[in-house]
Amino acid sequence: MRRPALLVRFPLWRPPRESPPPVVPEAVTDYPELADDISTVDHVVGPAFHEADLSALRHQHRYRRQQVVIIAGSALLTGLGGLQAVFPQERWPGLALALLGALLAVLSNAVNEFNALEKFMTERVKAERLRSACFRFLSRTGRYTGEDRVSVLRRVVLSIRAGEEPS
Repeated sequence: MRRPALLVRFPLWRPPRESPPPVVPEAVTDYPELADDISTVDHVVGPAFHEADLSALRHQHRYRRQQVVIIAGSALLTGLGGLQAVFPQERWPGLALALLGALLAVLSNAVNEFNALEKFMTERVKAERLRSACFRFLSRTGRYTGEDRVSVLRRVVLSIRAGEEPS
C-alpha cells in the first residue's frame, strides 16, 4: 500500500536498508557498447557508493525522526501550557509541563551532540561524488580518457571514501 503524498518523506521508525545502484541495471541493455564499463563501475564504485548512500540515508532518517519528535514534543508542551492556563488550580499540568520541558531540552541537546545532519551531509556528498565519478568514467571525460582509466577510478574511489579530494 502506498503512503499518502503528504507522508512520503515522513520518517518511519525503521531506517532504510537498501540504496539504489549508481547506474541502473537497464543501462546494460539500453547501451550494450557500455556493458564492460558498467560492469567495471559496478565492481569498483558500487560497494563504496552503496556504503556511502546507505549511511547518508540512515543519518537523514535519524535526523528527520529527531526533528519530528522535537516538534511533536513542543506541540504537546504547548497543549500542556494551555491546559495549565485553563485549570490554574490543578498541579499536574504544571508538573507534566516542567517534566516534558526538561526532557525536550535534554533531547535537543542530545540531537546537537549526535550531529546527524552533519554526518548526513558528509555521506551524501561522498555518495554523489562517487556517482559523478561513475558517469565521468562512462563518458570517458576528464581524468578517465587514458588507458589506465580503471586504476584512476580505483584511486578516485579510495580518495572519496577517505573524505579527500581526488588528485
